[in-house]
Amino acid sequence: MRKKRWITNKARLRKVLAIPALVLGIAASPVVGQVEGGELVLAQSANPPSLDAMTSSSETARNINMNIYEPLVAIDENVNPIPMLAKSIEPSEDLLTYVFPLRQGVLFHNGKEMTAEDVKASLERYREVGATRGMLDKVKEIEITGDYEVTFHMSEATPTFIEGFSSPRAPAVIIPAEEATKPANEIEIIGTGPFKFVEFVPDDHVTLEKFADYVPNEDFDGPTGFGGKKTAYLDSAVYRIIPEAGARIAALEAGEVQWADQIPVPAAKRMSADENLNVYEARQWAFMTFIMNWNLPPTDDVNFRRAVLYAIEPEEVMAIATEGFYDLNHGWQYPGRTYNAGDIGKEIYESAHIDKAKEFLAMSDYDGEEFLILTDPNYGEHSRAAVVLAEQLKPIGINAVVKQLDWATVLKIRLTDEGWNGWTLMQGLEPFLGPYGIAAKMRGDQTHMRGTADVFEESYNRLITGKTVEDRQTAFAEIQTAIYDLVPQIKIGDVGRMQAGSARLKGFKPFRAPRLNDIWLED
Repeated sequence: MRKKRWITNKARLRKVLAIPALVLGIAASPVVGQVEGGELVLAQSANPPSLDAMTSSSETARNINMNIYEPLVAIDENVNPIPMLAKSIEPSEDLLTYVFPLRQGVLFHNGKEMTAEDVKASLERYREVGATRGMLDKVKEIEITGDYEVTFHMSEATPTFIEGFSSPRAPAVIIPAEEATKPANEIEIIGTGPFKFVEFVPDDHVTLEKFADYVPNEDFDGPTGFGGKKTAYLDSAVYRIIPEAGARIAALEAGEVQWADQIPVPAAKRMSADENLNVYEARQWAFMTFIMNWNLPPTDDVNFRRAVLYAIEPEEVMAIATEGFYDLNHGWQYPGRTYNAGDIGKEIYESAHIDKAKEFLAMSDYDGEEFLILTDPNYGEHSRAAVVLAEQLKPIGINAVVKQLDWATVLKIRLTDEGWNGWTLMQGLEPFLGPYGIAAKMRGDQTHMRGTADVFEESYNRLITGKTVEDRQTAFAEIQTAIYDLVPQIKIGDVGRMQAGSARLKGFKPFRAPRLNDIWLED
């Protein structure tokens, strides 16, 4: 439970934000019997592409970075924005300024106290290198208004600004001002979180250790989401990079690791009967998507992209890709969520329309060239989906070729216009947070599909500036309509995630990254 108010004019801001409770959950209550000390070994499938948290939206980076760094504003267990390094969030009546008094006495891992100078420098750096820097587009100026206070001056009122600013996708973390002058991926790994960086040996492990001088947020009674009052019981944590699922499972069953991610469904079913293990299930974990490259033939042709869309049979892809742990869902929001756009695109999605697919292919300029499907083996769902998609496209005359590379290489290639036409990607955090992340990746200069269209720009602007929920729902409905028409991405279905841990691991709750705080190992 929260001890005190965190935002001035809270009722008014809630009215304009209309923040939905996207995920059910409650803040963890204090638990007796925590054990101090010990080393937790976690197994994940791939290297983090970067430990410069601002620059990477990768899940494998977020798994580690969210324990090292902290932002001004975090999300709680219900995906609502809460102050983290900020003491409070104080919007003006017209939403053209936001004052952020800072918590005092917060220390960086190098022993330096955080001040407004560090906050401003960090956020100015985020404008340059942040993987989702568009969330600061409406911030005209960041002003230091006290040693422990910064004020944002907005170019226009944006009722959804705080929701976007709290996103952990590529978090706007605070680092020392002297580090904030450095280019992307050249900083010392220094944050304010409960664990500090020790070493990274690529393809082997990342080691963190408890930050003994961590300053918890006493405005909360306990942890919640990526915020609240965090307590570190563990002495250290080692993230082992184990690409093969079978090897992760074997390491967990042998006691070599105490937590493992991405457990295949058949193995999870078997492991659930083992009293020495706990299996964690998250049903609405991600959207399985197939992203089109608008800047390379043949996917620069909208009729070719439409042919691909109409040729796909989603259920076959999902059944094989996820080994049976999936939900069919045409929507670009989860069912029952505030911004779910109803039946838009449902008829197209429900099954393959082969005649229609051939019709669109005939209207395109396609001449039999290779259609390169980019994928990786680190996420089994990605590679299995790619294989099925290729087979589904061949009967209509598309020369589909699967191009499988390691995850880190895939992440680099997809940022270029060459070497790929389609890319299989599970998008987890974007739909989890609501409509804004999904829409943001289809506009601006950082789109997944390497281009954009006016409808995405215009509808996104209405989505983030709409004064009422109804205004914003209409904007997102326009975006979903455009997705099914212009085909920047193809929605395949909803993917669940299985994780597992030792029965010795206590206090653990699945979230968007494994939280090292407030968990411990029983003797």
